[in-house]
Amino acid sequence: MQRPFWHFIQSTRPVAAGMAVASLLALGGCGSTDPTLYSLAPVPAAQAGSAGAGVPAVIEVRTPGVSPSLDRQSIVGVQDDYSVTPSAGAAWSEPLAPMLGHVLATDLQQRLPGVSVFAQNDATSAPAQGFVEIEITRFARDATGIVHLAGSLSVHRAGDPGHALSVPLALTATPAGSGMRAMVASLSQLTGQVADMAAARLVALPPAPQPALHK
Repeated sequence: MQRPFWHFIQSTRPVAAGMAVASLLALGGCGSTDPTLYSLAPVPAAQAGSAGAGVPAVIEVRTPGVSPSLDRQSIVGVQDDYSVTPSAGAAWSEPLAPMLGHVLATDLQQRLPGVSVFAQNDATSAPAQGFVEIEITRFARDATGIVHLAGSLSVHRAGDPGHALSVPLALTATPAGSGMRAMVASLSQLTGQVADMAAARLVALPPAPQPALHK
């Protein structure tokens, strides 16, 4: 006895549904691979530093300003004149701006022994007497593999922004390899160089303004 056509359709529906579910699961499995997470790390000072008597005793590293093209979880692997290319499967372990601020604060603390250095929004009871501010516009390789850190650096005493010491940043490094770990290591080295520059400018700050004497 020949079965009706509608019975054949009904009998094949469970098989088709199972195949569809299996396909979706397979696709989901392919796209669910977690990225490798990377972090910047402090680097030792090239030479032992010293804080002069005029260096602010408590310094706050303000959360860096980061270009929106860099402010993303995926690490920008290549940043050239006309393109920004995120790296597949590589991400920062935390938001770039606060991570960069904390690493810079640790680097600066190593370079200014005896001075208290903290990153913005860290819990502290001592008010800042000096500030370090950076803006980052480039923080990746170029097409040739050279690593760049570009932007600006400014330091000033609390209440005296008019005597800030500012300088553009245009630092480069050649990584030890072509992988992401080597690039992040080079970016950490360049961040240490920013700390060297910040320490030198803090030492060179003009004396704190004296309060006016009232007659």
